[in-house]
Amino acid sequence: MGIFSPISATYGVRVDQLLETADDYRRYHSKLNRKLQGLRHRCQVVTKDTRKYSSKEKYSKFDNTEYDHKNKLYGVLVLLHAERDLSLVERLKLRARQRGKFKTSEKRVLRTRLRRAVQTTERLVNLTKNEGQWVTRMQYLIYRKLVHVEYLAHGNLSKNKDSKTISKELSLCFAALSHLRQSNLISETTFDFLQGTYEYTLKQHAGNILSTAELKNFVVTKVGEAHETDDELAKLLFSNGYKIELQDIKRDDTGSLEKIQWRAFTARIHDLQVENFIQEAQSIVIKNISSFDDKLSKWQQALERQEERIENHEAQEEEEEEEFDGVESSENDQILLAFIKYNMLFTSILRDNYLFNQLWNQWTKLGTSMPSKLTKYKEIERIVNNLLKYLQDIMELPGVYSDDNLLAQLQLCRIHFKLTLSSGCLASIYQSKGEYMKSLALHLDAHKQLSASLRDVGDLNEIIVPSDILSQRKINCLQHLIKTGWTSVLALAQYEKRLAEREQNKYEPSLIERLDFGSVKPEMIKLDNMFPLRPKLGPVPSKPTLFDLAFNYISYETTDEQKQNEAITTEQSAASFPDEKERAQTQQESNKKRGFLGIFSR
Repeated sequence: MGIFSPISATYGVRVDQLLETADDYRRYHSKLNRKLQGLRHRCQVVTKDTRKYSSKEKYSKFDNTEYDHKNKLYGVLVLLHAERDLSLVERLKLRARQRGKFKTSEKRVLRTRLRRAVQTTERLVNLTKNEGQWVTRMQYLIYRKLVHVEYLAHGNLSKNKDSKTISKELSLCFAALSHLRQSNLISETTFDFLQGTYEYTLKQHAGNILSTAELKNFVVTKVGEAHETDDELAKLLFSNGYKIELQDIKRDDTGSLEKIQWRAFTARIHDLQVENFIQEAQSIVIKNISSFDDKLSKWQQALERQEERIENHEAQEEEEEEEFDGVESSENDQILLAFIKYNMLFTSILRDNYLFNQLWNQWTKLGTSMPSKLTKYKEIERIVNNLLKYLQDIMELPGVYSDDNLLAQLQLCRIHFKLTLSSGCLASIYQSKGEYMKSLALHLDAHKQLSASLRDVGDLNEIIVPSDILSQRKINCLQHLIKTGWTSVLALAQYEKRLAEREQNKYEPSLIERLDFGSVKPEMIKLDNMFPLRPKLGPVPSKPTLFDLAFNYISYETTDEQKQNEAITTEQSAASFPDEKERAQTQQESNKKRGFLGIFSR
């Protein structure tokens, strides 16, 4: 039987489901609600009597004794309650990031949910204090510390954060996660996700940390201090093979990055922190999606530091007289800033291109289900829109919009992603719905745009942009996709067009009807329209006219004849019926009661 992993059940699920937007976390929140409903029934903590809920509810009454001897699912139930609160917090944070700020109501909800999550994880730690599996117990403690860090960093709205506690908690989490990863107890993707998510926060609150070696030494030092203060997580680490190893952090001057060469520009790096951030970003090897996030965070730190340097120089109105290769210091800083933005945007493009390739592979394996196609199309469309936005931002950077060759290749990248979406996905959806002319129009328009863009680019032997985004093989695959698409739909589109033309000409006069209007030309003769087959509509009066036309031909009886006929009718009716007395006597006899079966009568 395997060991339950709380980190994989929470953060690992986030990584597997590629949660990136507020809608993704909304769906994740709904899934957690459904899981919690099932767990409540499994653990028998559902309270059906809502009138006396406070006295009969069972969720807050089970303790570690029931967890130890009755059911381990109590711990999972409490864990997912905290995870549900965190999913709502992440959703609010993403909304605020898109908007640019938090609403007052969102701040209130975020603070309340984080406080509740802290209380829930405190109960979780107390509930599982006798857990026999050290791996599960360690991950419960890690989860509790990460929730505490979230509350201190985002739930506490004061400007002065508790940096000491945040750095201590994150250091213990990083050490424990690294130890679990080395023991193959958590996946590499989950470890990279957590490290990329909280590494910047740790550096922000740890002080003056520049390199990765300094960060590792800081973590090791904090773990040692926590072990001296009898922290449970530190004790678990040391009791299960964790060792303190400090790294040498001597700076190697020979490997320093003093200047950068970007296209036709050269710039010197004056800030040591910017230099370290650039070196760390360039040294990261891309293994999975989390590697892009790590690299992007390094470029983001370099960008923030460089912008801060430029703002300080402008505020102090300092003009450096020193020049490098004929470039003034202010221009040097702007070139370096453009270089950092260029690399940061391309890192974002490479990350979204990685997601685009995964979604495209999933699209090619879809069946004929229209709802599945529409859902996957919306996901691909969102990624393509992000890619188009990033490429447009790069094209507007200084030093890029003046480079015709680079600009043409970036435009070709935009065309590639846009046409893959329209010709590869949208045209296929139209074809599945039976709208063949629209599908053919998309394929033909894609072919036209791609041909025009290739003429502007010219030779693709020297490709400037990364090969993962643009290559001759990708262009050939796109051309083959477009050609295959219009070949498969061409005959059906022609048939649909013919049917549409026939429907439009259904009121055209037939050959017999044309004879009444004059001469008939040869092109007017159509074998399928020789005789008028449609019904003709004519005016119909609202009232009948037969009575008015026959009025003079109908004779009526006179008044004397009517009276004579009435008298004759009265005499005949009187003769045909007996007197009233006779009728009454007859009726009385018929109504006279008789005895049983007519035998016994009075």
